[in-house]
Amino acid sequence: MTESDVRKYVKTQLGISWVDVEAETKDINEMIKMALDKLAPYYEGHRFVQASGKVIDLSLHHPLTIEKIYNTKDNQIMSMQEYAFGGTGVILFDTTFMDRLISYEAYKMLWNEIQYQKGENYKLIGETLYLDGYYDSVLIDMLVRPKVVSDVEDNSMYCSWVKEYVLALTKEMLGRIRGKFNVNGSPYTLDSAQLLSEAANEKANLEAQLMGEIFVV
Repeated sequence: MTESDVRKYVKTQLGISWVDVEAETKDINEMIKMALDKLAPYYEGHRFVQASGKVIDLSLHHPLTIEKIYNTKDNQIMSMQEYAFGGTGVILFDTTFMDRLISYEAYKMLWNEIQYQKGENYKLIGETLYLDGYYDSVLIDMLVRPKVVSDVEDNSMYCSWVKEYVLALTKEMLGRIRGKFNVNGSPYTLDSAQLLSEAANEKANLEAQLMGEIFVV
């Protein structure tokens, strides 16, 4: 899932093929951030990051825990990185979930999981990863709170939840905008009240889902 996917879904649901939708890209992107902030306490997503060194700063990613660490199997990894990602040092979380998963599976053919015990051979202290006895490039599989939409697994209930919550937030915004205008004497009517009502009900239902009242998180 990408931000573009979410924007397209929202605009389609609002009938952009038939009417003007007063929501710019930046507006919907802001709604996406709000939805991810709402989801964050309830969802942990996998993020794969390639890095190197014995001490690795992961503050950009705010990891909750390290799941696995992979090291190079042989020198093939360098040429594979340049071929598949246009260079080394590529962060893998800024693509769609499926693209990232495909990349991850490609890496697994060339990387071996480090058979070290957590706490003995690698430690996560705060947002810094310390590797003991290994200095080359590694692929880190970590759990994070969602920061970008690609952190949310495609085709999961959470993917659908984000789209629906962004739609509800956008309806709320449009309802407030349209409520500021008067169309007396026009053959058209504004649906401000309907949008605000739908938004309130949909947000309440979606937030209840996160609290486990509809599906178990």
